[in-house]
Order: sequence, then C-alpha cells, then structure tokens
Amino acid sequence: MTAEKSKFSELFEVIRDYSKRGYDHQDKALQVIAGSYAFMFEAEDMPDARQIVEDILSEYDYVFTTLERGNLDPLSVDAVVRVARYREEYMEWGIDTLSKVLVGLFRRSRAEEGYADYVEDVQIVLRGMEAIVAGSVLEDLVEGTEEANGLK
Repeated sequence: MTAEKSKFSELFEVIRDYSKRGYDHQDKALQVIAGSYAFMFEAEDMPDARQIVEDILSEYDYVFTTLERGNLDPLSVDAVVRVARYREEYMEWGIDTLSKVLVGLFRRSRAEEGYADYVEDVQIVLRGMEAIVAGSVLEDLVEGTEEANGLK
C-alpha cells in the first residue's frame, strides 16, 4: 500500500520525516508506528511502514537502545511486531527483522564486556517473535472458523 492510497497518508509522511532525523525523532516515529498498527484486523488501511522501521533499526545495527540505560528499547521490537502482525504478508519480514536484532545483540555482547542486559534484551526479542507467530496462528484459526461457518 502506498502512502497516497491509505487513509492516513499525512501521518505516514510525518513518520517518514521523523525517521530521517536524529534519535529522539526516530524514537517518536517508532512510538507512533507501534501505536498506529495496534491490531492486525484493523478496518482502515495503514501505509506500509516496514521500510521506515527497517531504515531506523539498520542505522543502529538493529539494536535501537534507550538513552537512559543503553539497553534494547522494547519499543523498537514492539514496532516490528505491530507492523508484522498488521498483514499476513508482513509476518516473514517481522521475523527476519527480529532475527537481525538478535544478531545485533549477539555482536554487541561480543564487543562489550559487561553487557548486563543481554539476556533480558534477547528475551524481549524472543517474546516479539512469539507474538508474530501467535498472530499468524490466531489468523489461521479465525479464517478456519469463518470458513467452517460459511462466512468466507
């Protein structure tokens, strides 16, 4: 879905603009994305934010951290999960992106001695992957129920 065809194209343009600025703006872009893509059965079509999320995360070797503690910002994982669960065809992208986050965390653990939050950060990513997979299973169950009831 292009931004022009979606109902929220103005919001999408603001998010895209924010994603090209510094950390604080990128953090806000991820917050808006996570909040906007709250439910995969949303009636309104939202623009495809995968590239925006990908661009932000790749800039930080897929480990977008909090400024306060330097640990993985759970919001970055949440944004990936929310976008991935929005459409079935986005789910593979979400799993692939979270895999890149895991690799980034692994690299960071090897480069930084005393990376105290490593295990916790990995758990956040694994819970995100579980959420994407559970969303896929849920969608399959809903579709199966609809077909069984003659609704599809």
